[in-house]
Amino acid sequence: METINMYQISIFFLQGLIVASLILSLFRLRTVMGMGLLFTVLGLFQFMQVFLASTVYFQISENILISPGSSVLFSASLFVVLLIYIKEDAETARRLIYALVIANIILSFLLISFRLNIEGSFTYNPFDISTEFFYTNVFVLFVGTAILFIDSILIIFIFEFISKFTSNLFLRISITMVSVLSFDAVCFSLGSFWYFENLEQILYSGLIAKISVAIFYSIFFTIYLKYIEKDVYVAGYVSFKDIYHSLTYKQKFEKAEKAIQLSESRYHTLTDIVPVGIFMTRADGKTTFVNSKWCSISGISQDEAINDGWLRAVHPEDRNKLKQGWYDAAGKKESSHAEYRFKRADGSIKWVLGQAIPEYNENNQIIGYVGTITDITEIKLYEIELNKTKEKAEESDRLKSAFLANMSHEIRTPMNGILGFAELLKEPRLTGDEHELYLNLIEESGHRMLNIIRDIIDISKIEADQVKVYTSDVDINEQTEYLYRFFKPEVDRKNLQLSFNNALSSEDAMIQTDKEKFNAILTNLVKNAVKYTKEGAISFGYKKNGKFLEFYVKDSGMGIPKNRHKAIFDRFVQADIEDRYAMEGAGIGLSIAKAYVEMLGGSIWVKSNKSNGSTFYFTIPYKKV
Repeated sequence: METINMYQISIFFLQGLIVASLILSLFRLRTVMGMGLLFTVLGLFQFMQVFLASTVYFQISENILISPGSSVLFSASLFVVLLIYIKEDAETARRLIYALVIANIILSFLLISFRLNIEGSFTYNPFDISTEFFYTNVFVLFVGTAILFIDSILIIFIFEFISKFTSNLFLRISITMVSVLSFDAVCFSLGSFWYFENLEQILYSGLIAKISVAIFYSIFFTIYLKYIEKDVYVAGYVSFKDIYHSLTYKQKFEKAEKAIQLSESRYHTLTDIVPVGIFMTRADGKTTFVNSKWCSISGISQDEAINDGWLRAVHPEDRNKLKQGWYDAAGKKESSHAEYRFKRADGSIKWVLGQAIPEYNENNQIIGYVGTITDITEIKLYEIELNKTKEKAEESDRLKSAFLANMSHEIRTPMNGILGFAELLKEPRLTGDEHELYLNLIEESGHRMLNIIRDIIDISKIEADQVKVYTSDVDINEQTEYLYRFFKPEVDRKNLQLSFNNALSSEDAMIQTDKEKFNAILTNLVKNAVKYTKEGAISFGYKKNGKFLEFYVKDSGMGIPKNRHKAIFDRFVQADIEDRYAMEGAGIGLSIAKAYVEMLGGSIWVKSNKSNGSTFYFTIPYKKV
């Protein structure tokens, strides 16, 4: 088995470490000292590589001989070309390539002159230095110079080509330099040593040495570019585009970077000023970006919205349907449109119109979706209110139609009574009792019609906001006693019991309120109790409850179903009852009572169950005189 000289390999890599450190240090100092010192060192490398290539070789193994000049120094020069191409401008890269080529050409001519000098005269060599260096084949140097120029061009084009397929810096540098140095080793060996008997060994040794150095240098140069000089160095570019009619890597990178930065700046400026929320997603529908307007509408931050986080802000009633629709559209690669709600942290609701369209790359493949949300809360609220108004208007029209039909009956009934009994009064043979009866019935019908007309006038004034409140001193005990005496005869005729309860003394019962409206409220409630009670008892009264007087009217009548406890206070509601509970009347008494109670600063409600009687309550402020 062939023995490997690890000591020589260690020396070989130590030399590479020293050279790489020197080059990178000088390159790092370029902003202070300029590029001149680095160019000078590279020129020295050219001399040393020629000297070492002709005099010194390391034996790594029995079949491998490595020249430090060719492997370490020449390879370093090519790495500097790539480094300057990446980090500097095209003019500097071009100057370096031309300088290296010219340095090699000058060195070749100098060697020719020194060779002529040595061959033409006696030489004095006190230090016993080998003169083999001056007998080096000048043709080899010219071949090496030509290959150096080709290597420099290949570095640029191979690096650009590799960059199209990978963004990994180490891979781009290592593949480029391994390719170029392998090409150099083959071409230089075949072009310079084609007549040597050990050509195969030279070629084999050159490939191993330069590939090893390429990988070694690639590690160091990658570390430098990623961690030491990662910020883009800003240089002034010349007017022409590039070194060989194509932009340098740095020029392309910086132009692309500037274009991206400008595009992103304009995009963010645009997304910040538009009045709609903007979002972006991946091809699978996962959110990657939302603008500030989107956040202000939804009530969550950009970080909270990423991926599926935005769904947490969607109203729970809309969430599943919206999620299903969104991912169905994304799966089918289609545009999507949806109306949904955001429920914000403060409990407020935002209606939005969301829409998204696919975003394509240069290969016409969907890479994501771009969408907007528009705040349509005011429109939706207006639409909801409009629908309510429409329904209310339709209901009002229906109730009014029923009311008019009911009024036709209500007015016609007492009118027929008046006209009918008035006609009977013309009969000459009427007895005194019959005559009195007919007059009483005419009077009753007239009162009934008057009440209907008065209710219609009152509700019309309320509708037109023409009712005013006029306060005066009112003795509520006196009013309740008056209503008791007023309804007592009618209650007695129906064989019902009637009672009242005054909770305050005469002195405390004097309050400030609107007497007419107070009487209308209590009269309407007692009158309804009498109307809807066929047997049992009726009671009414009041008690003091804090700053209010709470009145009640209780009966043992037919009762009111719970689903109609609020509806009975609406206008014309009795006309909407299509069962046996609809009785004579306009159906506006309770709505008048409710309006008057609210004008006086109180409230009205009912407690009742079907067939178990009812108790109506209302309150008015207790303002003692």
